[in-house]
Amino acid sequence: MLLALYFADARRGEAQSPGEANYLTHGPTLGRLGAHQVGVWARTARAGRFSVRYGTSPKRLDQVSSIVTTHPDHDNAAWVLIGKLKADTKYYYKLELPDVEGETGRSGSFRTMPDSRELVDAKLNPRGLFNFSFEYACGNNQNPPHGLGPELPAFATMHRQLKDKIDFAILNGDWLYETRREYRVDQWLKQVEIPADQTPAHVRVAPTLVGVWENYKKFYDQAPNLRKWHADIPSFFMYDDHEMLNDIWGAGSPGIRDRRAVFRDIGARAWYDYLGWANPTTFRQPVRFGKAQLKAGSTTLFDPQADFSTLDLAQASNLHVHWGTATAGVNDNDLDGVGGVPNAGVYRIERVIDKNRLEVFPAPKADGVDSYSIGRRSYFRMRIANCDFFVTDTRGQRQMHDTRDPYKKGLSMLGKVQKKWLLEGMQSSDADFLFVVSSVNFMVPHVGGGAVRATNKDDAWTVFFDEREQLINAWDKLDKPVMLLTGDLHNSFAIKITENVWEFASGPHNSQNHIVTDEGNRPANGPFKYGPREVDIRWSTFFGEGVPRQLTRKPMFCVVKVNNVFTNRFGPDDARRVAFPKPQVILQYFDGLTGDFEYSESILAR
Repeated sequence: MLLALYFADARRGEAQSPGEANYLTHGPTLGRLGAHQVGVWARTARAGRFSVRYGTSPKRLDQVSSIVTTHPDHDNAAWVLIGKLKADTKYYYKLELPDVEGETGRSGSFRTMPDSRELVDAKLNPRGLFNFSFEYACGNNQNPPHGLGPELPAFATMHRQLKDKIDFAILNGDWLYETRREYRVDQWLKQVEIPADQTPAHVRVAPTLVGVWENYKKFYDQAPNLRKWHADIPSFFMYDDHEMLNDIWGAGSPGIRDRRAVFRDIGARAWYDYLGWANPTTFRQPVRFGKAQLKAGSTTLFDPQADFSTLDLAQASNLHVHWGTATAGVNDNDLDGVGGVPNAGVYRIERVIDKNRLEVFPAPKADGVDSYSIGRRSYFRMRIANCDFFVTDTRGQRQMHDTRDPYKKGLSMLGKVQKKWLLEGMQSSDADFLFVVSSVNFMVPHVGGGAVRATNKDDAWTVFFDEREQLINAWDKLDKPVMLLTGDLHNSFAIKITENVWEFASGPHNSQNHIVTDEGNRPANGPFKYGPREVDIRWSTFFGEGVPRQLTRKPMFCVVKVNNVFTNRFGPDDARRVAFPKPQVILQYFDGLTGDFEYSESILAR
């Protein structure tokens, strides 16, 4: 197996022989699941085309999707949306290359979601509700010695136990961990078989992007259990730090000069090419890249190639001037603060002056022609039956915290715009249950876990007490349960915050676990207070002080079941869904190695 992986990786890194037919290097991955649709992603060796043949029987794939084109702009990755599917129906599919004879050998299956409009029964089920379930967790580190390696045994366990039993998955951050980030543009050009003069404009501006693309390819290449999972289980995704750069803080703080913060948009661009496409995108304006002429002390940014008249500031976050070194995306403390162009940092966009000019804050420090990017908003909302999901971005607009002052007024993890979107959406929702997906934890700090950024270390909401308490107090006033699905820390736990607000952390899928000192010396269960609020830890995975890190190997996953209806039979062929007076959500935790059940919590609608 190792030899096969070596040759597969070597072949992917080299140009094809003259006349060799194009082929699929990666995929399929499923996303964009709905009652009548699904998205299918794949990557080709060089620019080309692919389509999806599908049907309701594995022996009769009698329908074909539209043909989608792959291009080096997106590392030859693309996805196609298959629509007009039957609701609550199992489909089988395979990938095809229209320009190449023969089978690709890449296939899978999926089931569409039920459609409430088709299930309405005025007496028994007036809202057309249905049951559904999903898996969620975080932390897929394949890099030794920080995880269980590329086998990812939890994904084999989940595929064996959950295929055809859950509807979808939510990967709550850290699908990716940094490796191959030094990969060079000249190597990439050979891989995708294009000459240097055809290098995409955004690669010229941000050459370290190809290292992140390569990172994704390596993680797919060496992980057959992961590939099998994504071929059969549609997923939604949110990034955490490692998709960008470990411990990325301050991306939303104008004036910050930080190598990790200004890698945000480069990481986000690669994430959308490989994973983020799978989400129901609320904000469609992509990351913008360019080269700007900057003058010391002047707040005017000038880009002669830009057209800022088409820039929608409501969809943009802020502007970053890139670090500008070949190792900007490498996870190494020794590179922090080393080199970097003088103007590298975070800037607020004050206004569009004209087609080629922006007013920014603060003023640049030096004259120069520097690479920059304008970030996009990646948070989104989705409604499934009587549940509203608010998937938040805790990295893209996050302001720089200070562990010496975690109560600082006005400091924001979400940024003002996202916070308003979240609160207004939840307050106006008519759902029975509200889920908030946060890639970092709410009630337990993340203050350790390695040598990276040991100073000022805390990734969790526990250095944003002012904003956190505002959110919890607002949620506690709602007339429906609020469940926070969190990640980042490499442990699982269930926490009762208030009578109405709960936190459920799930993970890691594959990363080594954190020990108690990484988590503020919390107990395994029982009362815990870190900051202004005491909470009740009902259950957790736990590794005490003194446990060697190489022995912290307990992958976990959580299955969430939403029970809205039960079945009554009114005749031999007349089974009907009957709505519960009070629907319930059941969260079940399982060991990723054995599949054994470990803990559950049940929450009733109010």
